Amino acid sequence: MPAASSQNRFTFYDRYLTAGVLLLLLSAPSMMLSGCGWFNPPPAPKPLERAAVDQAVVAVYFSKYQGSRSIVEDVIRKVPETAKAEQLQFALSELLKGPSVEEKSQGFYTEIPAGTKLIAVHQEPKRVRINLSQPFSGGGGSTSMTQRLEELKRTVKAVDAEREVIIEVDGKPLELLGGEGLEVPGSMQGEPQ
Repeated sequence: MPAASSQNRFTFYDRYLTAGVLLLLLSAPSMMLSGCGWFNPPPAPKPLERAAVDQAVVAVYFSKYQGSRSIVEDVIRKVPETAKAEQLQFALSELLKGPSVEEKSQGFYTEIPAGTKLIAVHQEPKRVRINLSQPFSGGGGSTSMTQRLEELKRTVKAVDAEREVIIEVDGKPLELLGGEGLEVPGSMQGEPQ
């Protein structure tokens, strides 16, 4: 009698084991295909996401620490409907506002002195003249001044890559920047550094 009991027990476990393996083998292909997206297509974009894709944006460049050095990196700003015709002026205004609270929490900052105002933007056939207020040309060491120029140059070039950039302060061409007298080229042309 004991032999028959262990035989029945083995058959009982054998049935459950066989059923479990069979279930696993039958469900494995559907689990693999669901991971490929065949059974789970990606969700359709929400209407707000579609609107954001259609909206005009500009890149505005700020400084950011990367390890022990400072780099210049872009953030994206949405251009309001009212500013679409003047995207360069909008981008420069956003640059002078500085990084948002969220951008600051990500490590962005600006080397452009507080109080710098955009006086005018003159777009000519071969160049763009950016006229800024006096605070732009004051203060900071050579690294700060170099970063300041690079933030401005990259922001302008992101909107208008073709024209050379001339910087003016209070209507006069900027030749020297800051107390250390960093020489500013007559035009900033070409690729950002």
